[in-house]
Amino acid sequence: MPTSSVSFLLQMLGLIQHWLLALGFAMARPMGLLSIHPIFTRFQITGLLRGAMALVLALPAVPMIAAMLDQTPQTGVVLMVLGMKEGALGCVLGLLLGMPFWMLDVAGDVLDLQRGATQGRINDPAGFEDVSITGTFLLLLGVTYFAASGGLQMLLDSLYQSWTLWRPLSSLPDFSKKFPTLVLGLLDEMLASALSLALPMLLAMLLSDIALSIVSRAAPSLRVDDHAMAARNIVFFFVLTLYTSYLCLFVRQDIARIPAFFDALKLMVDQPTS
Repeated sequence: MPTSSVSFLLQMLGLIQHWLLALGFAMARPMGLLSIHPIFTRFQITGLLRGAMALVLALPAVPMIAAMLDQTPQTGVVLMVLGMKEGALGCVLGLLLGMPFWMLDVAGDVLDLQRGATQGRINDPAGFEDVSITGTFLLLLGVTYFAASGGLQMLLDSLYQSWTLWRPLSSLPDFSKKFPTLVLGLLDEMLASALSLALPMLLAMLLSDIALSIVSRAAPSLRVDDHAMAARNIVFFFVLTLYTSYLCLFVRQDIARIPAFFDALKLMVDQPTS
């Protein structure tokens, strides 16, 4: 084989290796996002399918990362550490962008706890733990509206903006002084929103308990404890039917706040200087 052909072949192999390295590095952050976000964990999007989705999401960032690798060559150990950093940042992004869905899940957990349905939990397809029935219902309602209202586009915009906020080949971002306050504020907002969603149904179940207590005063032979749980579940399903319109409104407002969670992420770190 001529020397020119061998050199050309080696050059092409080096170019392919360079672009494959950029592709693998670009896939780290979307893979972390897909591994945490409830939309992708509750529908058994695992293994090969999740990798294919991460590949598609990472393709627009490959030329940028390839150019960065040309400008600042890194050793193999440094690239491995930076890849782990990218995966961790993707997990953080998935947690923040999935906050509205965690709110719905928490509200369902509170309602199932109040109506005594904690034994009727179902298996999470992601394999993390058992999940509540009402929480899964509310989460599916949120995912349906999210997909129908263009929420996936908001998710992609946040992912691509994160590459500007946290550059791929940079070290860990410098957290601002507002970081602890913002994290606690997000957790507080998640719990407050979940309780505000569940509060009307909780009050209805409380009124049913009060009504049974009044009935027990008039009929002492009636065993209230045997009928309290059944009464709560009857009231719950009746109120849930009437409450559906407000649930859709709450889910719509909840999904519309996804960009606000990404804005909170911007406040947690010092902005890179251009």
